[in-house]
Amino acid sequence: MKKTKVTCLDTEKTLDADILKKSSKLLEVVVEGSNLKLKLTKKTPDEKIYIGRASGLEFTSTGE
Repeated sequence: MKKTKVTCLDTEKTLDADILKKSSKLLEVVVEGSNLKLKLTKKTPDEKIYIGRASGLEFTSTGE
């Protein structure tokens, strides 16, 4: 399974995550060591950063 880094902008923590699904506008991941599933999106395929919200927190990832 491919991996990526996910950063919580509110806590400034970066976490490892397994990529479940990735497309030009959607990134679905599960944070390692938890059951937290995140859906991050881009407004356009040209943007470099996926953005998503969960539990009142904002997360970002490059999907790399």
